[in-house]
Amino acid sequence: MKVFKKLFVLTLVLGVIMALAACGGSKKTNSGSSQDSGDKKTLTVSVEESYADYVNSIKGDFEKKNNCTVKVVKKPMFDQLEALPLDGPAGKAPDVMLASYDRIGGLGQQGHLLKLSKKDVSAYDAKDQRQVMIDNKVYGVPFVIETLVLYYNKDLLKSPPKTFADLEKLAKDSKYNFSSESGKNTGFLVKWTDFYYSYGLLAGDGGYVFGDNGTNTKDIGLNNAGSVKAITYATHWFKDIWPKGMKDTKSSGDFVTEEFSKGKAAAVIDGPWSADTYAKAKVNYGVAPIPTLPNGHKYEAFGGGKGWVASNYTKEPKLAEKWIQYVTNSANSYKFYEKYKEIPANPTAREKAAATNDELTKAVVEQYKSDQPMPNVPEMAEVWTGMESTMFDAASGKKTPKQAADAAVKTIKDNISQKYSNK
Repeated sequence: MKVFKKLFVLTLVLGVIMALAACGGSKKTNSGSSQDSGDKKTLTVSVEESYADYVNSIKGDFEKKNNCTVKVVKKPMFDQLEALPLDGPAGKAPDVMLASYDRIGGLGQQGHLLKLSKKDVSAYDAKDQRQVMIDNKVYGVPFVIETLVLYYNKDLLKSPPKTFADLEKLAKDSKYNFSSESGKNTGFLVKWTDFYYSYGLLAGDGGYVFGDNGTNTKDIGLNNAGSVKAITYATHWFKDIWPKGMKDTKSSGDFVTEEFSKGKAAAVIDGPWSADTYAKAKVNYGVAPIPTLPNGHKYEAFGGGKGWVASNYTKEPKLAEKWIQYVTNSANSYKFYEKYKEIPANPTAREKAAATNDELTKAVVEQYKSDQPMPNVPEMAEVWTGMESTMFDAASGKKTPKQAADAAVKTIKDNISQKYSNK
């Protein structure tokens, strides 16, 4: 009797639980019932806090057209990307987010990003497509482009220098002599101790990171004849022209900014992110493409930026892809440019932006044409480590330019071999 009662009670409890589960589950199924059809899907969009107003300003039309709700999450881009491999499987990741181009390849290759259609990038040229592709698969759509440019002081120069020969002349002008060190000059400055800044110099002389358009990690061209020639030329500036502070791998960037802000440097190579700093310092600056190198070639800086990507863990892949198509269209790309002055990747919006009178925009668009996309394979992380002290080693005389380049490439190859041997 007791056993029967226990079985009866257990059966009753299980029946209630199953009934409740059935009722609760009916709301989540896509059965096509009137109750289901009335539910709105939610798409979570993660952006930097400063970009939230932009997303909120354009999401209305998307919500109406797709009968959904766009929820904005404010989180720093790199924090979001770092969290994706853990948050995604745990169901905590946003559906779509912005990603720097150099992170898209690795995250896509590791399975964290949703693979998109090649039609999504069909309007972009080969360079822009390379920014968001790896292994011939598309994992994002370009949104913003970035590159280094030349800033020059209009109160000191009537027109921007066009060649490195023009920059050499600046270095001989006594009004830019560095008072603290005899024989040193700050007419032109650039943070070549940072590989991001110096790569354009190496690439313009025939150097390269990885072969086969940045995909062959066994072919490293950072110690070939062109790279060594470029490092040798840079060493001339470090030893013969610039103050010793320019060799400091940590503080040379601050030195460049300070000298230009105070009117003690007539021209510097820097990024769009420095424009506000120079404006606040009340420098009457102009912006232009980087001057041509001594060999007559273009300064082939890294072309970077960011694109829109979707989490591979999203429960709304079609809606996520529709959002990416929507936010990167020409109208919305140009709205983003108007609000933040970040140069659009969308070809139509970029052309429209370049037609404005904004010097920074024109310079970025023009310089980007000769840039090289930064390799977006995971092994690129080892290049930054390997090249970190290359310029300092050559400039300080610790090693010859060839020895410094060879040592850097050896470090890169060793690290790749150790960390990516199973790839």
